[in-house]
Amino acid sequence: MISEDKGANISRRESILSAAREVFNYKGFHGATTSEISQKAGVAEGTIFRYFKTKKELLLAVFEPLETAWAAEFIRGAAEQEDEDTLRFYLKKQLFLVKENFELFKIFFYESQFHPELREKLTNKVVQKTLAPVESYLEEQVKEGKYREIDIPTAARALFGMLAVFIAWEEVLQAEDYIKFDEVEVVERIIDIFLHGVKK
Repeated sequence: MISEDKGANISRRESILSAAREVFNYKGFHGATTSEISQKAGVAEGTIFRYFKTKKELLLAVFEPLETAWAAEFIRGAAEQEDEDTLRFYLKKQLFLVKENFELFKIFFYESQFHPELREKLTNKVVQKTLAPVESYLEEQVKEGKYREIDIPTAARALFGMLAVFIAWEEVLQAEDYIKFDEVEVVERIIDIFLHGVKK
């Protein structure tokens, strides 16, 4: 059973993280202030620094739910799927995750250029953790003889790369005036190309 003090600490920490996510999304990393975050969280500004030493550490913590929840959800969901449905499940979940948190991803990618610890977390805790379940799935399919022998890390990144270009087209370039894609159709086409290639 969680004590009242411990429960209150968890609640305050979660309130700070929720407020930080909202302020970071709206104002970016440099535009966001701990004063504004504390006001939105309903705590004193000093309370933030009881949980997070710096604003950068707070940004790192904001990413924690994305790391753990995404991987756990994929593993649970993928276990219930078969073959193409597993890839479909992965792509849809990944598309939703990135688009739902796109402003946060933009901040993280940008700041990672200047802060090695952010870059390390993005690589090891987000990208690698995102790709790991897919690599395991592909490896299993190769072992069972369903897929031919391939380089697993390259294949996993190729699959994600096809989706990433589509997301960049919509969210970064905002180029839907040139070509507008249907997300459901895009997922199906990526799976088809990934599994069957383009040659007759």
